[in-house]
Amino acid sequence: MSAQPEYGWGTMPKPEIRTVDDLRSALSRYGFPGDRERFEEELAAAIGASPTDDFAGAAAVVRAYRHRVRIRNSPEIMAALEDARPGDGGP
Repeated sequence: MSAQPEYGWGTMPKPEIRTVDDLRSALSRYGFPGDRERFEEELAAAIGASPTDDFAGAAAVVRAYRHRVRIRNSPEIMAALEDARPGDGGP
């Protein structure tokens, strides 16, 4: 299907994410519902569980949520998700 999604996902600007604060802002504005809150919880848990010289777990959380923002800002991916959504009316 080549029609534009109903919610105008194709027109969203791509946020620049260089820092964790940039990611927080992007999640608040462009993330899926609840992403910002889950990010904060997962990041805090990862930091709390990390040895003081290895923050690989926290870095993995940051990468995962940065990827979610990129997905949310991809018109192709969002159109595919919309097409995969069950239709109204059911069986």
